[in-house]
Amino acid sequence: MHTTIVNERSLRTCNFPITLQDIRTLKELYRLKAETRDLREPIVRNIMKQRVVGKGCLESLKNALYSLETIYIDDYTGQRLLRLDGMKQIEVDLTYEIRELQKDIYYLEYGEDRFIEYLAKFIPGFSDYVTEGVEMLRSKSFSAFITDRDGTTNNYCGRYRSSIQPIYNSVFLSRFAKNCCRYPLIITSAPLKDFGILNVSINPEHIFVYAGSKGREFIDIDGDFHSFPIDQGKQEMIRLLNERMQLLLLDPSFEKFNFIGSALQIKFGQTTIARQDITRSVNEAESAAFLEKIKGIVRDIDPEGKNFRIEDTGLDIEIILTIDVDPKTGLIRDFDKGDGLEFICHKMDIDHAGEPVLVCGDTSSDLPMLKKAMEMYDDVWAIFVTRDETLMRRVRDICPKSYMVPYPDILLTILGLLSL
Repeated sequence: MHTTIVNERSLRTCNFPITLQDIRTLKELYRLKAETRDLREPIVRNIMKQRVVGKGCLESLKNALYSLETIYIDDYTGQRLLRLDGMKQIEVDLTYEIRELQKDIYYLEYGEDRFIEYLAKFIPGFSDYVTEGVEMLRSKSFSAFITDRDGTTNNYCGRYRSSIQPIYNSVFLSRFAKNCCRYPLIITSAPLKDFGILNVSINPEHIFVYAGSKGREFIDIDGDFHSFPIDQGKQEMIRLLNERMQLLLLDPSFEKFNFIGSALQIKFGQTTIARQDITRSVNEAESAAFLEKIKGIVRDIDPEGKNFRIEDTGLDIEIILTIDVDPKTGLIRDFDKGDGLEFICHKMDIDHAGEPVLVCGDTSSDLPMLKKAMEMYDDVWAIFVTRDETLMRRVRDICPKSYMVPYPDILLTILGLLSL
């Protein structure tokens, strides 16, 4: 375990230092976040190779943090404000961005042991959860590690484009993937790239299989791209849908929905658009009206409702291409993470027997992934990040060898300690 990470003299990892910035627009915020990704990625590579990190990197992270902390706060609402363009403004909650930078700075300054003590001060029951989780999985070597990202191994962020993976997160996760399993798979609902999971991850190359769009598209450990086949007619329909969505968001009345939460995500076989964010920054009536507008566009393109299914999470509107008819119910079925896991395992020829498998998730959308793992593997363990009692019961019903934790940082610490 690293006791000293930052050193005055070390290999240079800060090739593009971050300066203090006066952030006034959303575009400037996203540019700064992209700079933090470029900075964090080589830092993780150094730490994984047991090298110390130069103090210039730490100063750059502190500059980024101060630039975020000094964004204008409205005296009346108490919210930070950024301009979209011209005089149009939007309220932004920067809790994730600020908190994760603070944690990274502490991790680099004081080392891993003190960092874990630092987390324990702020997370209720942290030490007990971690101890129990480590004891449950101690000495196990996993054939596959199958996990969701947002809300599971990464704390939630108000805007996906800002959810750059922290340094400590990447070190814990990558070390576990390298030392404790043969096939580490990250399966997310987000797109693979432009803008997707590859744009917000800083893990070293050739460690993880990254799967976007619930597993319809993935990049294997060697960097080769694979995608689930889609009927040509359905491809044309989703192309039309995406054109209509992009045109809609050019309308000044609706452009704000491209800057909150998940924003517009054009995935492989699915399109997601945010209608609200976790801080409820959009008026509820306006959010509901936007949902009806999207439903109208889908009806125009697919009047019989055979090719698209709409799922409204309250925050995101997910428009999903159907794939076939469920033989048990006779109902049209859409692609889920269970289908994605099966597709990935088939393409990569992942062995279905032998060593145990660990599955991690945080919502009901991860249950098909867990169910499929139970079908495919003999020895499945699960850790879910949730405080939802109903979801806990459903997880336990599917997988008896399961464990529940309330926060992603608890799961990350368990994985980090298991990999030492």
